[in-house]
Amino acid sequence: MSSERPVELRAKVTIEPVENIPDLKVIKPKVFPDNRGFFSETYNKTEWASELNFKEEFKQDNHSFSKYGVLRGLHTQPEMGKLVSVVSGEIFDVAVDVRKGSPTFGQWHGVVLNDVNKHAFWIPPGFLHGFQCLSPQGAHVTYKCTAVYDPKTEYGVNPFDRDINVEWPLKDGLIVSDRDSNHPDLNQISF
Repeated sequence: MSSERPVELRAKVTIEPVENIPDLKVIKPKVFPDNRGFFSETYNKTEWASELNFKEEFKQDNHSFSKYGVLRGLHTQPEMGKLVSVVSGEIFDVAVDVRKGSPTFGQWHGVVLNDVNKHAFWIPPGFLHGFQCLSPQGAHVTYKCTAVYDPKTEYGVNPFDRDINVEWPLKDGLIVSDRDSNHPDLNQISF
């Protein structure tokens, strides 16, 4: 997915590159509502491959639930890409570029994903990922992964690293695991 302008796939989904880090993509599926509810196609391997040259293969799907104020991350497995979406609730989803030699190394981008906008966020390999739950009822988050989880290759960066300076929307009442809050800052990691 190397295009730097929005691409519409047969009116089912629009894929928009993030302006400051174009390898990140916001996926906006078309929603077809009717008196029963709605339908939307969120991923189509054949169309994405033929129309976007998207060659990634998803190998694992994950589903998490987070309470209001939970902050997860920042984590990465360098070879894992993720397609993140929200089934219910709302999150502020963040990706940080940690690709060696990248002109946007250390830069971050955040998007609001929720069950109303139904957007998804494509985070390619080489990015840290984290999110903060913004909805009082909590949030169910799903992500399609291009690699199987391997704790030996995973590492994390402190979500409050001042050099990265993610602007998390919630400042008070946060729930952060000891593991995440004890991760080193990015400048303490050798690549």
